[in-house]
Amino acid sequence: MKAVGARERTPLYAPPVGATRPLRVTLVGPPQVPGWVRAFHGLVAGYDWIELTTLSSAGASLPKVAGVPASVRALIAFERALLGPTRSLTAMPMPSGPHGDAVLATAGPGDEATLVERIAGARPDLLIVLGTKSWASALAAQTKCACWLVDASLLDDRHAGLQLLGPMLRRETATRMVLVLHAPNQTPVDLAASWGRTRATSFLKQREDAFRKLPALLLRALRRLAQGDLGAGAPAMASLELQPLAPLAPAAGLHAFASMLRASPRWMTGWFRNARVGWTLVLRLGGAPLDPHSPTIGSHALLKAPKGWWGDPFVVMAQERRLLFVEEMLEPRLKKATIACVELGAGGARSLGVALDEPGHLSFPQVFAWEGQWYMTVESGYDRRVSLYRASDFPLRWERVHDLVVGRVCVDPSLHHHQGHWYLFANVAENQNNTCDELFLFVADRLEGPYTPHPASPIVCDVRRARMAGRLFQRNGSLIRPAQDCGPGYGNAVVFNEVLELGPTTYRERQLSRLAPYLTRSVDGCHTYNVAGGVEVLDVLGRPPNRTAYVGVLDERSATDTRARAPVPGAVDPAASPGPPPVCGPAHPGSPPR
Repeated sequence: MKAVGARERTPLYAPPVGATRPLRVTLVGPPQVPGWVRAFHGLVAGYDWIELTTLSSAGASLPKVAGVPASVRALIAFERALLGPTRSLTAMPMPSGPHGDAVLATAGPGDEATLVERIAGARPDLLIVLGTKSWASALAAQTKCACWLVDASLLDDRHAGLQLLGPMLRRETATRMVLVLHAPNQTPVDLAASWGRTRATSFLKQREDAFRKLPALLLRALRRLAQGDLGAGAPAMASLELQPLAPLAPAAGLHAFASMLRASPRWMTGWFRNARVGWTLVLRLGGAPLDPHSPTIGSHALLKAPKGWWGDPFVVMAQERRLLFVEEMLEPRLKKATIACVELGAGGARSLGVALDEPGHLSFPQVFAWEGQWYMTVESGYDRRVSLYRASDFPLRWERVHDLVVGRVCVDPSLHHHQGHWYLFANVAENQNNTCDELFLFVADRLEGPYTPHPASPIVCDVRRARMAGRLFQRNGSLIRPAQDCGPGYGNAVVFNEVLELGPTTYRERQLSRLAPYLTRSVDGCHTYNVAGGVEVLDVLGRPPNRTAYVGVLDERSATDTRARAPVPGAVDPAASPGPPPVCGPAHPGSPPR
């Protein structure tokens, strides 16, 4: 069990299944390498199932992409002058070892014998070469081990990643980044892949987003190699490259530039409108529950914060009390939010106050009861952790009792108990990449942990359905995982996925449907759905239609009604009814359920 305040980094990948010793890898290249290579070196240092040796040679040089149309060269030159070089392809010194204690072997031009001797001394299972094809072939022929030659499409500081132009030209909302192993006379193998949001306004930003994933994709490929997923007869010489590049038309750069100009005003207009309006809660109470196979919002009422906005709503039942825990953003300019509690009653909604406040931004408050206690997890990526809180006086007083994940920027963490195991779903940024793209899974035998990486993790690598959009829930005998579609933009829609298999070593799911909040053209997205005790709640981004009824809010801290109060559809008056059966509710606030 990790103690509060422990600062070690929680690993993201389980050891390779069936591996009896570490995978020995030697990486060789010039003294200066792209920044993503150094980032890969840093990721490897956290895992003892791989031994990485790095060697540099003054005789090595990085290959260049050939046949780039003049219009594309001009586009990239213009963006570089405007934005400067990108981190992932900026030249940096070759790293010196997993722990910074290895001595680099530097050979002069033509002195291949010394380099081969050093490679042979490392006894690698795999040689990764950053250099020209002829140079790599000479090394591979003498070292007698599998060799992956990194292609120019991953190394050229100016023209790498041209495969990523296609989605921009086709105006696709998502871009696939694939690491491919291509051996002569063999079918190419997709080693690792991830879908990310298409940056319609800049090719350099589009490429940087994708290349920040490269270190993790390469690490996942090596894990597959270590556990034998690539077959016993790995080719002696193969090229490591991006997905195939379709021929670029002579005017491709001009078309891309025009597409970027068209996208810029649309993006800026939407951003400023949403920053001004914020989030509104949509309440569905009573009637048929939402169908994950064919979801529609249907009859509803709206709930708006008295000041700022409420988002990420989670609903719990505490006997007759219907409580919403929300992210409360009072002043959007400060980019700091707290966790607040709102009670739904017969006459409307009542703001009970702040439940959790910390120095940084808090959101996604999953509240649940377990073994006689109320618990909560929140997003606290500002402090690089996922923590477990226990109620000392439910619902407004909480204490931090365990850190479940440490040293990682995690967003929207969600716990789920299934057949004797606890599963923690969380989106993680490995290399300062987008937190919406990769969903990781951790497993534990106890709520408090320790949580270890699930062997199938990451379980989803797709910006269109990776990020969590609420807690998992049961509907018609199926386990449903709500997710966000962040391809068109952050929190654009909620995607419902059916979990087909969930166990300590396996995970499978399939996408069912997509819920987009088409209440009005001024509503641009929704990103959290939760349900409990007949209450369904969703948050929407933008300005809902005026014709929809709002629920009145009484702020208990100021004892003033913020608007004309409207009854909550289907709400229960605790004085007149015993209320619905509790889902996880105590006999009275502060007491655990029996």
